[in-house]
Amino acid sequence: MRVVLGSIWHESNTFSPTKTDLKCFKENQLLFDNDILDYHRGRKNTEIGGILEVAENKHIEIIPTVSASAIPSGPITTAAFKFLEQNLLERIQKAKQQIDGVLSVLHGAMVTEDLDDPEGYLLHRIREIVGSSIPIGVTLDHHANVSRQMVENADFLIGYRTHPHVDQGEVGQQAAKVMSFLIENEVKPVMRMRKLPALFPGESSPKPRAKLVQRIEELERREEILSASFFIGYSLADIKEVGSCAIVVTRKDKQLAEFEADRFAQLMWKLRNEFALETVSIDEGIEQALGTSGGPILFVDTGDCFWAGGGGDVPFFLQSFLKKGVKNAVIAVIVDLEAVNKCIRTGVGKRLTVTVGGKLDQVNAKPITVTGTVRVISNGKYWGKDFQFTEKEIDMGSAIVLDVNGIGVVIVSKRTSIHDPAMLRSLNIEPKDKKIIVLKDGLLNLVTYKSIAKETIFFNSPGFANWDYCKRSYQKILRPIFPLDPLSLSFSNRAN
Repeated sequence: MRVVLGSIWHESNTFSPTKTDLKCFKENQLLFDNDILDYHRGRKNTEIGGILEVAENKHIEIIPTVSASAIPSGPITTAAFKFLEQNLLERIQKAKQQIDGVLSVLHGAMVTEDLDDPEGYLLHRIREIVGSSIPIGVTLDHHANVSRQMVENADFLIGYRTHPHVDQGEVGQQAAKVMSFLIENEVKPVMRMRKLPALFPGESSPKPRAKLVQRIEELERREEILSASFFIGYSLADIKEVGSCAIVVTRKDKQLAEFEADRFAQLMWKLRNEFALETVSIDEGIEQALGTSGGPILFVDTGDCFWAGGGGDVPFFLQSFLKKGVKNAVIAVIVDLEAVNKCIRTGVGKRLTVTVGGKLDQVNAKPITVTGTVRVISNGKYWGKDFQFTEKEIDMGSAIVLDVNGIGVVIVSKRTSIHDPAMLRSLNIEPKDKKIIVLKDGLLNLVTYKSIAKETIFFNSPGFANWDYCKRSYQKILRPIFPLDPLSLSFSNRAN
């Protein structure tokens, strides 16, 4: 049994002007052929790692092609996508006479300068190469904007169930097991999607998701059902097929797939008002934190979150802390290469005045000029957990810590994983000693800071990742749609 494996993974925020070029992939992950196996084998929480684990147990020969991923930001440049597409498809074309199946690890919310649905396009191209008889299976992120073209060209789509995404390895394992079953039994499965006319926040509450996971577990206990998935969608992409959906895959039963996909989507709609996280204003958050004994209190800067396409240089919390006289706090982080270099030239222990922020995000950020003392200068490399909670060396580029009136401002050269407490410790900051820590990491800290944080407070702060739908100038999305428009649900015109 031989299965070709490839991955192009990116979450594209179309409201961000920062394009994602090939350099962004090279800085995060760009692997070819056997280097993919060498990197992912033994990694428990990557989709490819999960696929490889099952492949070894079931004696599936994996033919690796491309594994490319970049930190969420603006749309991928045409040149970068063409390079990745060419390398992926050429390898599949070369192997097509020798394979029994295709496994693709995609995100589902990728957008390029020219394509609103590049993943659907890729699956269409793969289907053209391998033909209709070869099964194509796909793993997708929890925030995928699943398109009809994806559904039409894949035999099954399986998504993460958790957020933070701690089940990526398990999803990879499930995809490999389903693929093995289809090949061994020569089964052509039935997949049905029900798209909801709904935008849900990417940083969502765990309560409704727990109910949806429970429904998945109930469905997948049934022998006829191969998999069930729900997708929150990614509302920071202004595309026609944005939004949430439910998918059910059966062995052969079309009626069952349609019925259960409808029921699953109806449950999501019933829960639609429960997905939003509880957030507070900055003044309320500061008052709440200062009124709580001990620490650290985590302030989650969702609006400028790296992992939703935020620029990472909106100094909103620094401005607010200085205005309120907050002390013993850490801002992690502000991305500003120019400020980093100026601090490095000044030297440790020296004071300087420097303007910080507003260089990457010139829409939502107001630069702030501060005077402080350089406490730490670092090469920005540390050993910690990346967004897949996999241990690796992480490179923030040159980094400094600037003490501004009792606030430790961590300024780094580039966006990368910053949610592991090891990041602060690499800069001689002990998180347990701080009253407030601001993190631009969405929900990732719920895993990494679980044993440290006294409390976690969420803010719908300024930035390209802000979840206030009404402030966005959508041009392409289908209307009416929740919560922008009043409507009652009918699936008849959104079924697939």
